[in-house]
Amino acid sequence: MISTIESKQQQLINGFYQTGTGKEQILLLGSCRTLPYLSYLKRWNDTNGDRFTIRRIDACDWTVENVNIDSLETDERILKVIREADIFIHEHLESYGFVNTAKDAPKNIYQFGMKAATDVSIPNFHDVFLFEGDYTSCGIPVPDGYIPRGELEVERFCSVCEMSSFPEMASYFRDNWRKIRFFWRPNHISAAFSMYIFRRMNSRFLNLKLTDEFLETIKTEDLFKTPCTEVTQRDIDGYRLEWR
Repeated sequence: MISTIESKQQQLINGFYQTGTGKEQILLLGSCRTLPYLSYLKRWNDTNGDRFTIRRIDACDWTVENVNIDSLETDERILKVIREADIFIHEHLESYGFVNTAKDAPKNIYQFGMKAATDVSIPNFHDVFLFEGDYTSCGIPVPDGYIPRGELEVERFCSVCEMSSFPEMASYFRDNWRKIRFFWRPNHISAAFSMYIFRRMNSRFLNLKLTDEFLETIKTEDLFKTPCTEVTQRDIDGYRLEWR
């Protein structure tokens, strides 16, 4: 899979990460959680005739490196990528200037030329604290009543799903998260999460031919599995978890 280091290095040099040279242009925008989709699309593209030019931007890479995002809104390299995208796959952003995807933000990517025919919104699994280790790994005391608080966090995430292009993820997640580990840490999804979204993204928007061999290969790629939050017995009992 494509790593955060590889993608970030290219973005800081060129303004974005790119793979492929095909006629149809895909732009992915979002956090490290978009990397699995980038890897899936790259693998498909590499073995199916280079149909796509695939690019990815992570605004967090700029902020971590203290790059002034406003200074990039006249960068023609980036603006050209925005204008020419045929397929736009993104998380919801509202605090990153000209690459915001929230249309009610003072600045947003649509004001800077985004007019992709296919616009796909992925649900953000962001700061969903559920387990004792989620708190302690960040140096935060585990709050009293962290289990009922975690149940509310699940519902908050489900409401995020309902505002995305995949509202069905809300009920699927709610019904199955105790049986399937959809996430490794409060901000890191598992392959079970990204595969569910990718297969629906394909059937609804991309219509790529996905062979059984391809699907078997990509489902073994789990970028964020290590390190992960280890669950405690209190977590297991409190949430009635069926996985360990």
